[in-house]
Amino acid sequence: MEKDVTTYQKALDDFKKARSKAALQRFWAGIRGKSLDLLPYDEISAKLKAFNKVDRGLQSVRLKDIVGSVGRNEDFDRNFSPLNDADIIRWASVKTAMTSLNSTGLPPVSLYKIGDAYFVLDGNHRVSIAREMGLDMIEAYVTELYTRVPVSASITPEELQNKATYVEFLEQTRLDLIIPGIDFSLSRADTYPLLAEHIDVHRYYMGQEQAREIPYEEAALDWYEKVYQPVVEMINSSGLREEFPRLTVTDLYLWVLDQQSILQEALGIPIRTGYAAEYMALQEGKTIKASGSQTEQHFEDTVFSGREQAAPDLPLTAEDPEGCLFRDILVAIGDHDDYWSALEQAILINRCPSGHVRGLHVISPSDLLGEEEHRKMETRFEERLAAAGMGGKLLIVSGDITGQISEHSLLSDLLVLHLAFPPSGNILDRLTSGIGTILRGARRPILIVKDQAQPLDRLLVVYNGSPKSREALFVSAYLAGRYGARLWLLTLDDGSPDLETEMSYAKTYLRKLNLDYEYILRKDGNLADATLEEAAANGATAVLIGGYSGNSLFDRLFGSNIESLLQKTKLPVLICQ
Repeated sequence: MEKDVTTYQKALDDFKKARSKAALQRFWAGIRGKSLDLLPYDEISAKLKAFNKVDRGLQSVRLKDIVGSVGRNEDFDRNFSPLNDADIIRWASVKTAMTSLNSTGLPPVSLYKIGDAYFVLDGNHRVSIAREMGLDMIEAYVTELYTRVPVSASITPEELQNKATYVEFLEQTRLDLIIPGIDFSLSRADTYPLLAEHIDVHRYYMGQEQAREIPYEEAALDWYEKVYQPVVEMINSSGLREEFPRLTVTDLYLWVLDQQSILQEALGIPIRTGYAAEYMALQEGKTIKASGSQTEQHFEDTVFSGREQAAPDLPLTAEDPEGCLFRDILVAIGDHDDYWSALEQAILINRCPSGHVRGLHVISPSDLLGEEEHRKMETRFEERLAAAGMGGKLLIVSGDITGQISEHSLLSDLLVLHLAFPPSGNILDRLTSGIGTILRGARRPILIVKDQAQPLDRLLVVYNGSPKSREALFVSAYLAGRYGARLWLLTLDDGSPDLETEMSYAKTYLRKLNLDYEYILRKDGNLADATLEEAAANGATAVLIGGYSGNSLFDRLFGSNIESLLQKTKLPVLICQ
């Protein structure tokens, strides 16, 4: 009995320590603006519309997952520390019964489970004492209830309200039943009506297209498959979720489409969803993967019909808008007539019926053109496109020329530039070269025009097996497969042990697509000179070459093969970035 008294006295002291600890924790939680309130079961179950109680029997439950109580949430905090001094006798008595050597122990506690969170039905003091003793687990009889939304043990009162709104959204839309297993949760409760509106708008246009009343379930499933899922796949593949970890995937879905709509309204042309995401991420100081998978299979699917089994003898026709590689083209337009050769080149390569050619004229601090001259420029641009049977518009913006061109190129498949000032051989000039900056920072292919626009029907492809030169190979295959361009592949023997392997890769790839080509292996000269000689010998109308790393100080100081080529050639050069 003496030992029981001693145990009880120690329990009283432990209660006082627990109360002091609770007071200190609540003070610091208040300073940080965080809540330590124990979650009320009745409120949670009502807001989350919990249903279907199922007896799960006796289980071992992690104490840190017990975050609420049935009717005792005012007596304990989130850590189950006691909050009322008047509870000292009851608390100490229970601890004595749990720890005394003379005690036969106490029965398991009773818990409700919603999601991953547990709520005490019976045994609040036992849970409190187990937490105070530093235990990890407790025996409990568990009754599980179900809700339509996931619930974690770390849920906060703020998150609870959001979850409640999510439940209401699911009850309204039945998305969890129409498309089971998909988490459509949003981080802000006030954005659920916007998500519901997306489905309603999709349903409306489905009805317009099909001239019938579309059942909600059918519209929701079609929206998921044709709108939501493709955007989410783009978000996942781009790395956007990693850059914005606090946002749900549905948050990002709404954000991307919202930004796409804003850009389309501002620019007056369609913008691809992936391009809008990449552009807006960079505006936020984030960098994600470049849109469009520049892979062998990607280009093969673009060249050919995209049927389940590729048919190399059945290339897509120019009339088929699907598979167009350069549908949205950006052309930089300068003040002088020479710059308009870039527009002519864009017209020659834009073979997509639904394609757009967007002009960009950047007003620099030294720009002396007035409003009337700008209108004339816009009219000239629009009239030339109309004469070619193409759509597009000229955008006039102010700012740094290089920065604006680089930024706007993110919203297009291809950037076309007239090169008025080729890269200089001077080391100091290289450090500040505008074209060099664009080349090094580009995330889209760039078509450089130096003299006259040329049809891209006789192509010399510079190939060395690097990832970027493979992209040049893929693009050339696209132009050959869709429009009948003739191909010459040029490889400079640099002594690489992988040379034969890389040459074999290119030959196998082109043969697989049933494309004619000639392979040229040079063992002498530098790349720029060899390219010029072979282009002249074979009557090439353009050169395709892979981009370069270009970010090192060495590249900036001493140049690259690309910059050397641009200094010497008069042919259009397509640089695959």
